[in-house]
Amino acid sequence: MKRFFFALMVAVSVLSIFQNVYAGEPGTSGFVFLRLGNGARASGMGEAFTAISDDATGIYFNPAGLAGIEGVELNVTHSEWLMGIRFEQLSFANEMFGGTVGLNFTGVYYGKMDRYENYPSLTPDGTFSPYDLAFSTCYGTDILPNLSIGASLKMIYEKIDFESATGWALDIGLLHKSMIKGLTLGASILNLGPQAKFVEEKFYPPFQLRVGASYRYANELLKGSLILASDAVFPNDSDAKLHLGLEYNYRTYISMRVGYKANYYVQGATMGIGVQYQKLRFDYAYMPLEYSVGNSHRFSLSVFFPGK
Repeated sequence: MKRFFFALMVAVSVLSIFQNVYAGEPGTSGFVFLRLGNGARASGMGEAFTAISDDATGIYFNPAGLAGIEGVELNVTHSEWLMGIRFEQLSFANEMFGGTVGLNFTGVYYGKMDRYENYPSLTPDGTFSPYDLAFSTCYGTDILPNLSIGASLKMIYEKIDFESATGWALDIGLLHKSMIKGLTLGASILNLGPQAKFVEEKFYPPFQLRVGASYRYANELLKGSLILASDAVFPNDSDAKLHLGLEYNYRTYISMRVGYKANYYVQGATMGIGVQYQKLRFDYAYMPLEYSVGNSHRFSLSVFFPGK
């Protein structure tokens, strides 16, 4: 426990060093698609996943969670976002090199948009299809029986019509299994990177500090297990957020999830379900948005190949 809090204080100190450099007004960060989460399981739990991160989608929330993966995992996630926006992700984790190596691809596709010239016109001058891409390479390992670390390096690309921007960012994570049975603590710094430039405008990636806790309770009366989780999220360009999540697993077959994201403008309650059969798991998350903005649906398919 002391080692974890020492490491957490180091992480907070690193964040504070960069805070004055990276801090900005709301909406000033770029590559904001990096804040859209990963996986229907975590989404159904309100993205309170920093202290869980026990599958391939945990690459997004806390790369230290990779250390707990045994064998090989593959996750494919599809999201139906607002106004026909598609959000696609592929996450892969393989136990090797004394830990676990992870790869992640994220793509956001905004569909076709009309192009207009600088002069006033009612007739579009063709169409274009903007998109955002990110590729991540990750590694997580145990440095003590109850303490894991992980890091992820991501390359980022954004394309809007004839203009584009490129950048890179680093994620660093810690995961600690407490002496209290079932209690896990986690912390991660996400999207720490230099300024990128789009046309003439410079911006930083949307980095944030996440601190979370999860508690897993299994009992025969429950006929399965219960996971409670919470995350405190500190973005560089807005107020702190609170994420809460609950997952009930009936045996190893069916999972039901609910969550809540506090201090967001249009986001709030979430819910989801998961069904697992042998080496396959299907997850679905429903994320309603307030003020008649619309609703978001997320689907995931995971394949597991346990290690020896």
